[in-house]
Amino acid sequence: MLKVKNISLLKKNESKTLIILNDISIELPRNGITLLLGKSGSGKTSLLRCIAQLEKGYTGTIVCDDEDISKYPAPMRSQKLGFVSQSYALFPHMDVIKNCAHPLLITHNKKVAYDIAESILNTLDMGKYKRSKPHELSGGQQQRVAIARALSLDPNYLLFDEPTSALDPENTKLLIDIIRKLRAAGKGVIIASQDMEFSRRILENAYFLENGELVEKYTSRDETPNKETKISDFLFKTSTEEKGSLIS
Repeated sequence: MLKVKNISLLKKNESKTLIILNDISIELPRNGITLLLGKSGSGKTSLLRCIAQLEKGYTGTIVCDDEDISKYPAPMRSQKLGFVSQSYALFPHMDVIKNCAHPLLITHNKKVAYDIAESILNTLDMGKYKRSKPHELSGGQQQRVAIARALSLDPNYLLFDEPTSALDPENTKLLIDIIRKLRAAGKGVIIASQDMEFSRRILENAYFLENGELVEKYTSRDETPNKETKISDFLFKTSTEEKGSLIS
């Protein structure tokens, strides 16, 4: 279990202090998918970045396996948490296999690192592109390379920031298949998203943020929430009226 305890994040500009996150506590299970939902500016990406230790100015504690992850050295932290950014953040001068092998070179020799990287790329149907540069790939292909790189150190949790923002419907379906396979393999998957259709299709556990506050939570063990709840309203608020169960 990954536990987020009393996380707050403040940022100062020239005129005032902004409250980005305010005393948020949540639990993120292994073997499960957790959604951080909310509109743009709600704080969901900031919370994800705090969990990934990409934000250093927060207060509170993030505990993984009963240890404060802020005290882990970077290599150990990468074995606990893998992060896939919205922009994928691939090294443009490296080909695909070098991008994926790069994190492994800290703890493995070159041959082992490249063998592991190629194996993971093959599982994501990207092995045939191993000598391609990122700019030669589509957005969906770049994302799969970023996922392969995050998986290279076999982390317990995979964190995704707005993973469907640049994907077409076909690649979104491929991503959903990958996420479900990760869950089946025992990974905890944590996703910050404002994509309603995508979120409905993988809904299992969810937290809804608004103005840096945690205002609602949902788990599939609960009964289907009333349509007046924040999460239900968010997931079903589309340009045309939709009907159906929250769990589809």
